[in-house]
Amino acid sequence: MKWIYRIVTAIILIGAITIPFMMKNKQGEPMMSLPNIDDLSPSEIISNVPSLPSDRTVYKWKDATGVWHYGDQPPEGVKFSTLVVNDQTNIIQSTPILEVTAPLPKTATDSDRGNTPTYTPPQSNEDTLTLDRALNIVDDAHAVRDMMEQRNKQLEALTRNTEKK
Repeated sequence: MKWIYRIVTAIILIGAITIPFMMKNKQGEPMMSLPNIDDLSPSEIISNVPSLPSDRTVYKWKDATGVWHYGDQPPEGVKFSTLVVNDQTNIIQSTPILEVTAPLPKTATDSDRGNTPTYTPPQSNEDTLTLDRALNIVDDAHAVRDMMEQRNKQLEALTRNTEKK
């Protein structure tokens, strides 16, 4: 019995998919059709490529209230300036890259802090990870782990004291 339902469902789906290919529109052509081999020729593909970048002239002027206006037609009786805009120009500004002009101030050294290692950020001319810097990062990670374990022990002690009360 399951097979009959499956076959009937498959026939309904196939019919629903093929009907738009058989139905005619107002011009007497099928509503949907598969592309012909002529549609895949290089000349057809190239004709669908957007045109080369074109420059457009835009007019800019300020009205009596001080508001700037832009248009593709020059305004009548108002002083305006002409801007030439390329259609293919990216108008989204990128994030500016800040240049470091002076070296960063040095932080406290290991001897000032005791035995806690610190990570020093790379200078502007350093762009590779050296063994010393990698070891500094690992030591800092171990120090943070130890600090977190101490904090967890303190929190556990506090929660035990509140549970006893």
